Amino acid sequence: MKNPGLLIVAVLLAAGAAIGLYGARSLLKPAPAAPGISSLPPEAPAALPPDLPPLEKSDEFVRRRAAALSSDAAFQEWLKKESLIPRLTAAMNMIANGKFPRDLFAAFAPRGKFSVVRKDGKILVDPASYARYDGVAAMVGRVDAVAAARVFTDLMPLFDAAQRGLGEKTASAHEAFFAAARELVDVPPLDGEAVLTAGKKGIGWVYADESLESLSPAQKQLLRMGPKNQAAVQAKLRAVVLALGVPGSKP
Repeated sequence: MKNPGLLIVAVLLAAGAAIGLYGARSLLKPAPAAPGISSLPPEAPAALPPDLPPLEKSDEFVRRRAAALSSDAAFQEWLKKESLIPRLTAAMNMIANGKFPRDLFAAFAPRGKFSVVRKDGKILVDPASYARYDGVAAMVGRVDAVAAARVFTDLMPLFDAAQRGLGEKTASAHEAFFAAARELVDVPPLDGEAVLTAGKKGIGWVYADESLESLSPAQKQLLRMGPKNQAAVQAKLRAVVLALGVPGSKP
């Protein structure tokens, strides 16, 4: 059970991408699931604004804009990677489809191993396993929602270009980001202790509660951060959405 790492920060940059299409309330409450991300026709490729570099040369520009979002050493180190916008866009599309982009953010894996405790004949998640994610949750909590919304808005044309580069024919970057954010916001709070049982062939652990085990891999990864950290991340997601605002409303 590894750390979701920068995928959470990526959502903070892009969580409200589709506010212009759906409005803030759509993300703040559950919505019926729909097959795929979208059925809208693709938009014609648009030229990048003159103040933005081409996607393939955007890394240094993105680093300068995103560096102020977090002083966390792991985040700053991750920003040194190449193809930042394409990486984040690919991650958003994976999350939107319920997948967890583990390899993209392996550098954020928590220290220590996942562990369990036995209590009253039940196998439960060891609270120490949740504590491994405290650092990432704290990093997310320190991100200024307004600043994240501003960075997202400024970089949106680059995300759109990366979305087209993925070969998406029926989903805009706005819709993919909205779907990814809702995928995480919709994770239910853990009611009580997380009871586990051995996985198939005795490999690994799975949730004994089928309603939890049936969640998507991306949703279960957030759940595995523990109730406190999950709540902090979801609260920040909602704050970013609200910071982006509803089109047509007054600032």
